[in-house]
Amino acid sequence: MAEGLSIAFQGAARTVTGSRHRLRFGGHTWLFDCGLYQGHRDEAERVNRSFAFAPEALDAVVLSHAHLDHAGNLPTLVARGFTGRVHCTAATADLSTFMLADSAHLMERDVEHVNRHAHGRPARQPLYTPRDVAETVARFERRGYHEPWELFPEVRVEYFDAGHMLGSALTTFEVRAGGRTVRLGMSGDLGRAGRPILRDPERHPAVDALVLESTYGDRFHTPAVETERALVEIVERTVARGGRVLVPAFAVGRTQELVATFHALCERGEVCDLPIFVDSPMAREATSVFVRHPECFDGATRSAFMEGHGEPFGFARLRYVASPEESRALNDRSGPCIIIAASGMCEGGRILHHLRHGLGDPKNTVVFVGFQAEGTLGRRLRDGAETVNIFGEPVRVGAEIAGLDGFSAHADQRELVEWVTRLDPVPRRIFLVHGELAPAEVLAVVLRERTGADVRIPEKGEEFDLWN
Repeated sequence: MAEGLSIAFQGAARTVTGSRHRLRFGGHTWLFDCGLYQGHRDEAERVNRSFAFAPEALDAVVLSHAHLDHAGNLPTLVARGFTGRVHCTAATADLSTFMLADSAHLMERDVEHVNRHAHGRPARQPLYTPRDVAETVARFERRGYHEPWELFPEVRVEYFDAGHMLGSALTTFEVRAGGRTVRLGMSGDLGRAGRPILRDPERHPAVDALVLESTYGDRFHTPAVETERALVEIVERTVARGGRVLVPAFAVGRTQELVATFHALCERGEVCDLPIFVDSPMAREATSVFVRHPECFDGATRSAFMEGHGEPFGFARLRYVASPEESRALNDRSGPCIIIAASGMCEGGRILHHLRHGLGDPKNTVVFVGFQAEGTLGRRLRDGAETVNIFGEPVRVGAEIAGLDGFSAHADQRELVEWVTRLDPVPRRIFLVHGELAPAEVLAVVLRERTGADVRIPEKGEEFDLWN
């Protein structure tokens, strides 16, 4: 395209994972997010290793937040020749530093396991290495909320709080040339008002075009009070059976919210007296980052720290599990308990070991508290699979499978529409990403009716001129 501003949707197009959007203006090219595609192993391998551009030709990356589906493929980009800066908030930089290191470690372990059982097939290589991660985090450029900076001449960027996870950012690009100005807003993942720990999502200034997530474009979340009540009921009936509650949860954000929720429930006497384990080294590390960034907290959470009401991420019944030996020992202990472990979509991590040992027991309950992408083990369990493969072995599903969407950190349809309609004026062009096609189509209809905007659902690789 010409010298005007353009955007090409190269990831998270009609799917919920692998966010990657290429922008071009005035001879400069940059990415908004560079996330891992998560799904079937072979497909994920192919998608994550391929770029529709030369990484060395990129000038910069602007990052919305630290979740791996938005930041997890940055080291591949660096390994393939990218030499520019990665702009992000301070909390995102701190979280990404250890999340990417953990991702590289898990990849190496996974490849070793696969290669041991390759049976003559070509050996696999990890997507990236710890050295690639080190080179990536050295490129982080920390940016604050409400502190505009010049990405390139005539391109100004500003972050606003997205309320989705620690350090998450709504991003605006203001492009000026030839007496014209075009403003582009990009939601990344949009959070929700009234959630524990983090501030509510902000409104950014008016934009001409908006790239908006659509994960829950066709759904309405259960109110927080009802979600907590349902969680208490799940725990009580599982305990009555003598079972354990297994909670697959993302180590960053979701685990901390669950811990804060269980803390509050325990203080109110609404959860019976049983041990709660967080079995995730990454969650421990993430929690320490949370503690270092109180500037991202809402008023109630800041007060909990400052006024001596007790640290929200630690209480008497809670124990953080450190070593692999301690983790394995959890499967040998008797009696009811709650185990929170990553990953949130059951695609790796310690939750797989707990599922392998506990999934077949009808006394147990597996509680999903986040979105399960198509192709993931979590999605197969949510869809009612009777048998699943874990570590290459079939495991019968006997445990109760429950889902609580009220813990979602993604805005639902009502919240998405309300957020858009509060922009003044409403953007004349809206592009829906980070959602499967069906929910995106539902959201598109509602947004067209409510705003009159030109709403598009881009296909992967589709490029649009935003200058006209």
